[in-house]
Amino acid sequence: MTTPAASDITAAVIGVGAADAPNVKGGGHRIGYTHAESYQRDPRVRIAAAADINNRNLEAFQKQFGAEHGHADYREMLAERKPDVLSICTYVGLHHRMIRDAAEAGVKMIVCEKPFVATPDELIDIDRVVKQTGVKLVIAHIRRYQPAFARARELYQGGAVGDRVLCAAGIDGWDLSEWGSHWLDMFRYFHGDARVAWVMGQGRVRDATGYGHHMEDHAVAHFAFEGGGRGLLDGGHALNHPWSMTLQGSDGTIRIRDEHELVIDDADGRRVETFEDAPVWDTVVRELLDWHEGGPEPRVGYSHTRGSAELNLAAYASMLRGDRVDLPLGPDASITEWPVNHLAARRATTS
Repeated sequence: MTTPAASDITAAVIGVGAADAPNVKGGGHRIGYTHAESYQRDPRVRIAAAADINNRNLEAFQKQFGAEHGHADYREMLAERKPDVLSICTYVGLHHRMIRDAAEAGVKMIVCEKPFVATPDELIDIDRVVKQTGVKLVIAHIRRYQPAFARARELYQGGAVGDRVLCAAGIDGWDLSEWGSHWLDMFRYFHGDARVAWVMGQGRVRDATGYGHHMEDHAVAHFAFEGGGRGLLDGGHALNHPWSMTLQGSDGTIRIRDEHELVIDDADGRRVETFEDAPVWDTVVRELLDWHEGGPEPRVGYSHTRGSAELNLAAYASMLRGDRVDLPLGPDASITEWPVNHLAARRATTS
């Protein structure tokens, strides 16, 4: 494996955000800056271009990161600049077509924000795109790189608290997707990305919106892994506060507090392990570039994180069908947009 010269790899960002955007629920984030800052810290990468429909935001981004080329239309940018690596930092309703367009335009590497597809059919089409183009796609499930979660996985999979029984968490005031998809992904990560056998979901949808789509006020997903173990995510109300989540085994528990501390109760009693933050985004970029150069697929690579999108969609499909959903998901012509939009439309016609 050879190391390329400095700045050999060109990067671009779609959906730059605003430099002073508040990090609040509803979509006011600056995640495009987070991606660009990590590219900037890797000597192999040069930020060459950006695309955003807001010209003021685009110019501010270009100035900060030295991106020579700015475009209002991302397709024009792909055709004219042909970046090697692309970050997609827009809302979920745009991700599928942007991944497809980028891969078919010859982009070699893509980092996409989550959730990355809005329907089962989109997920199936991304399978096709990845297979046919060979694009190296990673999804921003960055907590796979946080030391506390990696250690919890090691303990839970290694039998430190016996057989795996239940991963449980709640998210106060959030949904199953924009925030909850991180926790769903963590539950899969703790189970070695094992297949999910079935999902049951229920939700209350009223008038909440954000990130370009309807959002539920409260939803719950309960699911079972093949080979043992279950997951329970309450999107709307915290569980086991102040714990981020609890991993229940047959012979003990692992509690994760504030994403930095583990409280482990096992046969030897109680102990606490504390961890520092890790430069997760820098690691995502480094592992993606290494993958491109012949290294292994990153922890957030598509083959590892695809199942998290399927699980997320299956929970909403269960709400729509009023029934348990058995995986794998197949094509579903009845879900033509983000599933909560369908739930909101159903409520509007019955209220």
